[in-house]
Amino acid sequence: MVKSVPMRDHSVVIKPRRRAGSSVLLLLVLVLIAAVLLAGFGIFSPARLAYAQEQTLGLLHGGVIGREEHTFVDACVLLPYADGPQAVTRTVRTIAFSDGTELTVTFSSSPTPSVASCGGA
Repeated sequence: MVKSVPMRDHSVVIKPRRRAGSSVLLLLVLVLIAAVLLAGFGIFSPARLAYAQEQTLGLLHGGVIGREEHTFVDACVLLPYADGPQAVTRTVRTIAFSDGTELTVTFSSSPTPSVASCGGA
């Protein structure tokens, strides 16, 4: 929108108005970038952001009332480049929310050296 200002010599000068919504637009763009980064980190390193994601979901479900986590050796594999058996651990995290819903998240590790025997090997 333009604003017309009368001058002393009765000529009219038209000045464009400033946009008041530019700071709000910048804030929305920054929030969008932060959300995309958080989602990207959640996909590529879920174990590191699981707690923040739990709290975010807790806002939608009335809060987190309990957590339970179990870590165990899920499998034992023999790899051609390794000297011995390699263990694959699995962590199962269960989160209970106030509205009665539960979320179970499973994290698996990459094979690491182990002293466990693999099928009699």
